[in-house]
Amino acid sequence: MTWTTESYLQASSRLYICLIVFSCCLGQLVVLAAEPFHDSDSSANPLKVVYAVNAGGDEHTDRNGIHYEADPLRNVGIASDYGKHLLMIGRVQEQDEVLYRTERYHTTTFGYDFPADGDGDYALIMKFCEVYFDAPNRKVFDVLLNRKHTVVKQLDIYDQVGRGSAHDEIIYFKISNGRLHYEGETSDVRNGKLRLDFIKGALDNPKINAFALLKGDISQVARLHGTEASDRTSGPVNKDGNAKFRANQQQQDRVVRSQKELSPKTNVDEDDDYDDDEDLDDLEPEERHQHQLDDSEDSLHQHQQQHQQQQQHQQHANGNSKRPISGPRQPNPYSMDDSSILLPVFIAIGAFIPLLFCLCKL
Repeated sequence: MTWTTESYLQASSRLYICLIVFSCCLGQLVVLAAEPFHDSDSSANPLKVVYAVNAGGDEHTDRNGIHYEADPLRNVGIASDYGKHLLMIGRVQEQDEVLYRTERYHTTTFGYDFPADGDGDYALIMKFCEVYFDAPNRKVFDVLLNRKHTVVKQLDIYDQVGRGSAHDEIIYFKISNGRLHYEGETSDVRNGKLRLDFIKGALDNPKINAFALLKGDISQVARLHGTEASDRTSGPVNKDGNAKFRANQQQQDRVVRSQKELSPKTNVDEDDDYDDDEDLDDLEPEERHQHQLDDSEDSLHQHQQQHQQQQQHQQHANGNSKRPISGPRQPNPYSMDDSSILLPVFIAIGAFIPLLFCLCKL
């Protein structure tokens, strides 16, 4: 085949057009591969962040790309960063612990007004962490959505996950024709705004650490969020928290499992206990009961002191070492590695080479 000037120009123009088409397709593939909320198996709209707030704290972007604004409330309730004194926050990756270390609470009912985004399916993620109390039934409150729907009843954060651990509540609802639909109830969306209230109860003050409102394909929320969330929007509330309390206590007592090794009882202590038992036999029933109550209080006080000493010892031992973790970290299902980004590039190159070969044969 003899190349002429005309054939050379035709081949060059065709090659140039193919290169332009190839570049556009390649760029589109890379953009789709890097889309943070896109699910290739879903035909619905991707999730959209409508509104997100880091209560009591500054702005923050979490590991999923959700940007939380700084707390807009200034004259309502109290902003607190008491959670910063904790060595770690359990059940959450280190990058997002900041969302659970700050909070806003109030001595009465308080709440936030935030915008909706028209009709569609919504998911409301509320983040909580108990950083002060070390027992259940100390802080219990309700959460009310849009002034009507009790979306969380009798929330006891410690009873759910213990102290210093992240706990999220995910609420699903729908807006249609300007009305909010939740669990068979409806309410009006006034002026395109929603209201989230934290209801003061008989046990301490209501609080919130952070919350985010998402819209779109809510089936992606579970994957986006991992396994750290709880859905308490349906089913009865567990009034008896003994089982949960025991599980939470076992989780927190991991740091003090060596308590007996650090403070073993001596033979003298055993002899003293034996003498005390003999003395109790000589007492009247009422005096014996009172004596037993005093011993129980002393034992509880001693246990609390030993618990605090062990925590200080654990913090000192880990001072120059890697920070402890609370179980295995949950992988981010939307994190992108190099192979997932380069895969469409390799596919496009593989499809372009035969096309280029055919053009050269013309």
